[in-house]
Amino acid sequence: MELFRDPVIANDGRVYEREAITKWINEHGTSPFTRQPLQLSELEPDDHLRQLAARHRNSVVSYNAQPSTVTLPPLRTGSRNANRIYPQGTTNATAAGPANASCSKSCICIFIFCGVIVLAITLTIVIVLVQSGSSKATGNGYSYSTSTPLNIIFNASTNFSAALTTMSSTYAAPTGSPIPSNNHYYIVRKIFVNTYGYYVIRSNSFIDLYGYLYRDPFNATLPTVNLLMQNDDSGGREQFLMQGLLSSSLYNLVVTTYSPDVTGPFSISIGGPEPVIIQ
Repeated sequence: MELFRDPVIANDGRVYEREAITKWINEHGTSPFTRQPLQLSELEPDDHLRQLAARHRNSVVSYNAQPSTVTLPPLRTGSRNANRIYPQGTTNATAAGPANASCSKSCICIFIFCGVIVLAITLTIVIVLVQSGSSKATGNGYSYSTSTPLNIIFNASTNFSAALTTMSSTYAAPTGSPIPSNNHYYIVRKIFVNTYGYYVIRSNSFIDLYGYLYRDPFNATLPTVNLLMQNDDSGGREQFLMQGLLSSSLYNLVVTTYSPDVTGPFSISIGGPEPVIIQ
């Protein structure tokens, strides 16, 4: 299993390939996951993971996690010279020798073939469970995931910054909010999604934020109507992270706080197959 050649640990607590994270830091200067600043001097080698990766590279059977394929060593198809000693006896015993050898080879081939099929089925089941096992459903039947599926590539990221102040609008958070109150400051941004695909909406701030995503329109007096998803701390460090399949449509992102009467600046990043339009 060849995952790393030169693994390093960054301050965000994640392990990266040195060449890849070095290129990323030179271009962006932040963590690709938390968007917090990262420095090349802060990267520390992970000798334990490097040794594990080296042992996996030397193994005969390997598993490639990205395309989910299994590579087996080539089967020996040529005939081999083998000397068999059979007891001296009847002619029937001597004649049975080649037949038994042929049966043994056939059985080995059948066992190998069945093993490959079982392994492929097992991997398929694991992948399906990983991708679907962490999904949730909202009251209106919309499903979304709390963990990013494998093989999801974000080609574009759209960002914006704002601040909750005492001049911001206030409303009563939707039913089920952790701290009910009529004085949650909030900001609404319209999001135009042009391309159907998987999107991730992440907040970044020093205050504890809470996020809601609605289908258009949004009515502050009816905060549960058109609600698709909501999130509190899935982004880590008291930040929300919402993700799921979005169709080509108009949405409303409501940014508020976990507790009422809290103000402060924040930024939002939206990753997906194509950029979105934010108003």
